[in-house]
Amino acid sequence: MIYKHKTFSEKDVQGEDFKEAKFLYCRFNNLVIKFSNFIECKFKNCDFRGSVFDASGFSGCQFTETDLSSLDFGDCEIKLCDFSKCILVNSVFQKIMGKKVGNRRKLDLRGCKFEGTKLGNSLFVLCNLSGISFKDADLDRGVFENCDLSNTDFSGANISGVGFENCVIKNTTLDIEGFIKFGNSRGFVMGS
Repeated sequence: MIYKHKTFSEKDVQGEDFKEAKFLYCRFNNLVIKFSNFIECKFKNCDFRGSVFDASGFSGCQFTETDLSSLDFGDCEIKLCDFSKCILVNSVFQKIMGKKVGNRRKLDLRGCKFEGTKLGNSLFVLCNLSGISFKDADLDRGVFENCDLSNTDFSGANISGVGFENCVIKNTTLDIEGFIKFGNSRGFVMGS
């Protein structure tokens, strides 16, 4: 099924399973997306700003040039999704247990991609991001808290002001500019 230039309502998505659907220039603004699943769907130039996910999921989806800004993925299952070249500014990746914000568990994002993604001011909490590619992503002032960043690739990424709090950093790739910015954020300065 192909959806073009459609503005979705809660009634259109609530409790629905979309499989292998294509969404082109669609709007999902200010919706409570509840009990909905998107499996192997492609979103191009879509807009989800202002929406809330409630017991919903995305599996094997691609979000090219789609705006997913200011969203909390705490009550959303995410598996093997490609967020490359989309907008995820001010978004939160976490896994909430129950309805209490303080009750978090590990969110496994292995197999996802964030290449060339705009992730400024976004927050990743208790996420397994091992082996993930953030190549050329804009992570300006983002935060990684208690995340596994083993074998994660930040080549060409803007990591200005990024916080890496209590993260596992092992075989994590930074280019020279990223390495300098990371060092500067920790108080190191270049010697002569």
